[in-house]
Amino acid sequence: MKKIASVPAHHHFPKMLLAAAVLATSQAQAQGLEEVVVTAQKREQSLQDAPIAITAFGEYELEQRGIRDLVDLGTIAPNVKVAPLPSNTAKATVAIRGSVTSNPGIYWEPTVGIYLDGAYVGKFSGNVFKLAEVERIEILRGPQGTLFGRNTSGGAVNVVTQKPTGELGGRLRAGVGNFGYTEIDGSLNLPQLDLGGAGNLKTRVSLSWDDRDGFYDNVAAAPGTTITHPFTGQPIPANPPGAEDEQNAASSTVGRLDLLWDVSDRFSVRYSLDEVDVENTPGKPQFTSFDPTSLVFGFPLPGELAQFLTSETDNLEANSIDADVYEEFDSTSNTLTMDYDLGSAGILGDASVKYVYNHRDLSFAQSLDNDGTPFGLFHSAIEEEYTQQSHEVQLTGSYDRVNYVMGLYYFDEDADVYNPLQPLNSFFGPLLSRNAYGLESEQFAVYGQADWRPPVLDDRLTITAGIRWTEEEKTVYIDHPDDNPPFAGENTDDYSNVAPTLIFSYEFTDEFNAYAKYAKGWKAGGFNGEAGSIEDFNVGFDPEEIDSYEIGFKSRWLDNTLQLNGAAFYNDESDIQLSVFIPRDGGVASVIENAGESVKQGLELEVVYMPNADLMLSANYGYLDSEFTEFLEFDPVLGETVDVSDERFTQYTPEHTVNLSVEYTMLRSDYGDLMGRLDYSYNDEYTPYVKPEQKAVSDIDGYGTLNGRLTLINIPVGDNQLQVALWGKNLLDEEYRVNTVPFGPFTVSFFGNPRTYGLEAQYTF
Repeated sequence: MKKIASVPAHHHFPKMLLAAAVLATSQAQAQGLEEVVVTAQKREQSLQDAPIAITAFGEYELEQRGIRDLVDLGTIAPNVKVAPLPSNTAKATVAIRGSVTSNPGIYWEPTVGIYLDGAYVGKFSGNVFKLAEVERIEILRGPQGTLFGRNTSGGAVNVVTQKPTGELGGRLRAGVGNFGYTEIDGSLNLPQLDLGGAGNLKTRVSLSWDDRDGFYDNVAAAPGTTITHPFTGQPIPANPPGAEDEQNAASSTVGRLDLLWDVSDRFSVRYSLDEVDVENTPGKPQFTSFDPTSLVFGFPLPGELAQFLTSETDNLEANSIDADVYEEFDSTSNTLTMDYDLGSAGILGDASVKYVYNHRDLSFAQSLDNDGTPFGLFHSAIEEEYTQQSHEVQLTGSYDRVNYVMGLYYFDEDADVYNPLQPLNSFFGPLLSRNAYGLESEQFAVYGQADWRPPVLDDRLTITAGIRWTEEEKTVYIDHPDDNPPFAGENTDDYSNVAPTLIFSYEFTDEFNAYAKYAKGWKAGGFNGEAGSIEDFNVGFDPEEIDSYEIGFKSRWLDNTLQLNGAAFYNDESDIQLSVFIPRDGGVASVIENAGESVKQGLELEVVYMPNADLMLSANYGYLDSEFTEFLEFDPVLGETVDVSDERFTQYTPEHTVNLSVEYTMLRSDYGDLMGRLDYSYNDEYTPYVKPEQKAVSDIDGYGTLNGRLTLINIPVGDNQLQVALWGKNLLDEEYRVNTVPFGPFTVSFFGNPRTYGLEAQYTF
């Protein structure tokens, strides 16, 4: 053996670093960035080949980022804003490129569609569902009207779950954290069952449970706290705290049964059952604005309420509310998917057919203290019962230079809502204003889309064209027995729409392609279930439409270690459905108006860079410029309708959004690999409301949050593996407001979660 002369260690070290860097770089170049396969266009294709703006993450990335529910998705994609609705922990506002539905009323349609294994999740209630056994999440930005239908004018969130493997295995995760957080989560794949000539059956079951104490305390008001009755002049003592002594507490149980029957090589049937049970306490309402001269309620509120005023930037650890608050959500979803490979089918080419059925039952109940004080200024409750079912048949195939998808879609839903209000009970005794509303809706659609690669330009050009025709009938009822005068009614209307898509994409090289796209999106109209009179109810509101123009590119560089994607868009929106507050019954109601027209334009950049096998860097940036170009409203002083677009503001439209991530493997050993990760997300300032008087008390300042995770993975335990992780969210304990409710005389605010952290261990076998 040839001997090597001894060299001082400090001479070795630079050479070792250089050798390690060269080795790591060669490993990264050999491996490169992984290909991400998406189904955003109803068929499997590489994310880099799909001519749409899309962000997608797989199971590993979602775990490392700590993505557990819909709200967490607001930190991973450009021009995507997700904010919990005021007082809600099971509902969220989702805005993509400024297209948003901010009112959770069940009679109002969302602008962003949520899909679980191809089945549409219809309404706001429970859209903050726990993500169980997720294989991939795709966030599609821009109208998806052709393939996904109505209520996707802003975009779509496509959640794809893991299929049963047919091999014995699973995982068990347990965790603890601050605020008394406890989590147990497990899944089990059973060995496949041989059914003889009928194929085989694969089964996967999963169950998760988590529980957390409240972030904030509900405490008694200071002894002797009073306000003056506005009419009698007598002191009114503060009420004792409600039954719950904590706010923003959370507890949920999620179960899933997944069966995959491979009947043959060409035919498979998949059935999944999802059960969700949530028992939370509502978000903490914080009294942040007060105007003792306001006459919205018909008289000025007592000036002593100013003692409860707090800063809109100071997230209190405790306050005093007197309502008995609660929030409960239950959901059962059944999904059946049947796939049949037709093989070579004549003029259809190589084709396959898929059938997707879903039935979902949902119950939601909530009691709220809407004023954030120990007095009964405005309390409310809501009870919702909702059922939906859908059927979809898809035919996908390829023939010569054409790839295509076509389908039939049917959807129906019905809902009943009881929404009693308790306004000003501290002044007028136990008043109860009973309100009820509900809907029935039925929709039918036909769609088709095809990609054609013409025999020109070295086969680098692809032309995509698609169209969808939708017909919908909607019936809404309303019942206000305690109004003066009482009223009730029912109304029905039909809506139809044709949503086309046209895309030109060009593959300049194998690593760089660009596209230009036009798409139309819409969401149906309806009738206002919270109208203040039968006349307002019967007027209803019109459908909302959007014409979207987009150019973009997708690219890979540096031997497949750098990915750079970008898009620019121009959205022309008309008949926008917006939520505004109006006085009603001594309180306020949120109603819908067709505001007119707006233009929303911007750009998006996404970068992923893996300079070596141990380091992954990613960043995305979104820019959004949004304004009303027409907002017609009746002016009672002038006695005519005027354009007030210069005095109105678009909702949930931060000008800048930034998301940065770094993941570094610090150590690789026989005892496991040590990985560290940091994720930073910044949202520019925005407003949740349209009118200037609401904006003045509701502006949300820009804020940034930092999350982190330190994980020891691949710890060998016999033939199996263990991983242990220390995680934290909002590590800098940023105090930031995310939403408000401006009632006129006062405003209550809701804040983002404080710093949370914990330890978890996961055993995989």
